[in-house]
Amino acid sequence: MIRPANLSDLDALVQLEARCFDTDRVSRRSFHYLLTRGHAMLLVDEERNGLRGYALIRFQARSTRARLYSIAIDHGHRSQGIGRALLAATEDTARKHGASSMRLEIRKDNHVAARLYEKMGYQRFGAYLDYYADHMDALRMEKSLVPHSHAAITGNATPPAHRVT
Repeated sequence: MIRPANLSDLDALVQLEARCFDTDRVSRRSFHYLLTRGHAMLLVDEERNGLRGYALIRFQARSTRARLYSIAIDHGHRSQGIGRALLAATEDTARKHGASSMRLEIRKDNHVAARLYEKMGYQRFGAYLDYYADHMDALRMEKSLVPHSHAAITGNATPPAHRVT
């Protein structure tokens, strides 16, 4: 079941993040901030045994562009459609917040994620060199969330503070 996260999910989110990522992790402090004061929406996929995944989107004031800040699926639950469902839920949430497009960054070597995003309508439009802690480059992708929109995708944004892997 996908639902908005709350503070009672904080411990489980930190544990999931540690299981999913070796570097470039969202910290406990950042999760707390994003759940309470950040211009963000954090969605979790939950089953009775705990969280299977999460997706975090950020919003900027005076912008119609949302950003998929991070998405994580527990290793034991991958290839079950959870990532696709969370991504679709984040897009719906972004639309409800007035976003007309969503951007993300992924590791250049994350071919599985790149295929999923491309299947979901995201287009590559640039890269950030030496983006991750291990010096891996990031691919930049964007999707219009407005039906029949032909908005130009540009790469003129300042590099964000985090990643999607």
